[in-house]
Amino acid sequence: MLAAGVVLAFIPKTWSAPVAWLGLCLLWFSGSIAVTWSVLLFWGIASAITLAINFLLPKIVANSNLGVGYIVGASLAGTLVGMLVSNAGMIVGSALGAFCGALAFSRTPKGGAMKFPSQRFFNYLCAKGLVAVVTTCIAGEAFVLLHILS
Repeated sequence: MLAAGVVLAFIPKTWSAPVAWLGLCLLWFSGSIAVTWSVLLFWGIASAITLAINFLLPKIVANSNLGVGYIVGASLAGTLVGMLVSNAGMIVGSALGAFCGALAFSRTPKGGAMKFPSQRFFNYLCAKGLVAVVTTCIAGEAFVLLHILS
C-alpha cells in the first residue's frame, strides 16, 4: 500500500496520502515496525488534510496533472536525501524537493504559464506539493522504521 500511495501521487486527484497512511497502519498492526501513536496520529491528520484540500480545490486544479511528475519526483528525491539526516530533515527535504520540482517545471514550455514567482505558482505548488510531501514522507517514515529493524 505504501508503494501504491507513492504511485498514486503521480495521478491527479487521488487518495495517495490516505493509501500510504493505511500502509503505515498495516505495518504497525502486523508488528513489523515499532511506531508510536503520535506518529500514526500526525500522519493520519496530515493525510486527512490533503484529502480535504483535494475535495475543496476547483475541479480544473484538482484534475490537472501539469508538473505533477516533476513535483512528486523531486519530492521523493528530497525525502530520500532528508532520510539521511532525520525525520525532520525528511520533511524539509521533501518540501524543498517539491518546490524545486515545481520551479523546474515552470521553466519548461508547458510550465511557462506558472510564471515563478507568482501567486499562481505558489497556489499550484501548495495544491499539488502538499499531497506529494505527505505521501512521500509517510513512505519514507515506513522505510526508515523497516530499515532500523533489519
